[in-house]
Amino acid sequence: SLPPLIQRVDFIGGSVSCRAGKRTRRRARFSKRLKMDASTSDDSIKVIVRVRPPDQHITGDVENSLCMQVHDARTIVMHTKPEHRVFTFDHVAGMETTQEEIFNYVGRPTIETCMCGYNGTVFAYGQTGSGKTFTMIGPPDESDSFSHDLRGVIPRSFEYLFSLINREKQKHGDLVEFLCKSSFLEIYNEQVFDLLDTASSGLHLRESMKKGVYVDGLSEHIVASAKEAYQVLTKGWNNRRVASTSMNRESSRSHAVFTVTVESKKKEFRDSVAKIRTSLLNLVDLAGSERQRDAQTEGMRLKEAGNINRSLSALGNVILALVDIAHGKQRHVHYRDSRLTFLLRDSLGGNAKTFLVANVHPNGKCFGETLSTVNFARRAKLIKNKAIVNEDTSGNVLQLQAEIKKLKAALENARVSVAPEHTFEDARSHLGSLTSDGSKSVRELKELLSNNITARSKSESDKLALAERMNQLEEMLSKKEKFLQSTKMILRLREAHISNLEKARSE
Repeated sequence: SLPPLIQRVDFIGGSVSCRAGKRTRRRARFSKRLKMDASTSDDSIKVIVRVRPPDQHITGDVENSLCMQVHDARTIVMHTKPEHRVFTFDHVAGMETTQEEIFNYVGRPTIETCMCGYNGTVFAYGQTGSGKTFTMIGPPDESDSFSHDLRGVIPRSFEYLFSLINREKQKHGDLVEFLCKSSFLEIYNEQVFDLLDTASSGLHLRESMKKGVYVDGLSEHIVASAKEAYQVLTKGWNNRRVASTSMNRESSRSHAVFTVTVESKKKEFRDSVAKIRTSLLNLVDLAGSERQRDAQTEGMRLKEAGNINRSLSALGNVILALVDIAHGKQRHVHYRDSRLTFLLRDSLGGNAKTFLVANVHPNGKCFGETLSTVNFARRAKLIKNKAIVNEDTSGNVLQLQAEIKKLKAALENARVSVAPEHTFEDARSHLGSLTSDGSKSVRELKELLSNNITARSKSESDKLALAERMNQLEEMLSKKEKFLQSTKMILRLREAHISNLEKARSE
């Protein structure tokens, strides 16, 4: 049971006073039911809180005491004054939780959704020294974290992704093709740098109707196995900016975003129209928030900390605005206040399945930052994303028209065909010719009727499937025709503009 000092219970999105009285208890049960329903929604950002073990070198009564405790697999208790507070999340990982268990909570479902054509994102958020990099990568002192038992979410994601790809290839053979491309960037002092190309200077964020927000000039490397993907990760990770502070010996001074683009092309049979799915897998290790008096930073480290805190503050403001929108309020979301929020706009209230790992430190010295992280995670839990399958149908206009014609013919044949071999008339005539062995004839009649119903049901389902497929192809054909028309119009306008420039030049 909860400690007796707990007089207030903070559920996701609000608090309910646990006083005596039937009305208050009814409100508490109703609020809890609403919040639990919100937590199980597939569109909500999934939040996992991970508690790191306390530092062994910290001494003193205040610093060595714990500011929180894990109550169960979904609940933590913050030792606030004058009342303790309880927070509920999708999952709470205690100090004894293994790296494999963390991957099963966040990495495995994200990879599976990416294989289905959805965008997926995993964030690691928390104060400096709370274990974000350990969660995402693994032990920093291990030269080969890829094979280490304590390897993090990113290496395990590579392994699971390519195991699923190999399984699909074995199942479908030449009818399915996959292409994986990886990129690695960091946001340092509000500038974007390519970690795979050290010669590149600060890159710019662009936006287009087709690609959304992207980094102009960011290099991409094709990877065909988990080993190749990890080689790309290692190359970029060695270029990431880290520094020593009093809170962390290797403190990340930038936000790191590793992106894997998974493209799949699948055909139902040879020479048919192919379905193309494209998904983005974003694996994000955020720089940790820190207080100057705790981290004892100065000079360049102090400037870095200021930029980190400003970008995390912009992230918090975006979270607050999205929470208000989830509650029905009209708010403008300031994605452009930070390059981090602008780059990962789809992961926050957009087209993506998002998991947030909130890393917290249990020491009493870190109480302020731990409570801030928990409140941030509580608000993020209320955000609703709108993930869709990123699917397109490949083929030129003539191929699509031929496929539609073929489906129309098959649909027409299904409508006019007689489904069963034996119709109701056959059954009626058979009933009229009953012999003395009446029981046997009745059994035969029942069998005929059962076969008739099954065949008709199958025929109806086939017709519905054909009609749905035909509607999808007609919609795709219409989009391609509109795209061709707009492209031709743009070309005509450009040719006219070039002609006018040539005339003006000749004059």
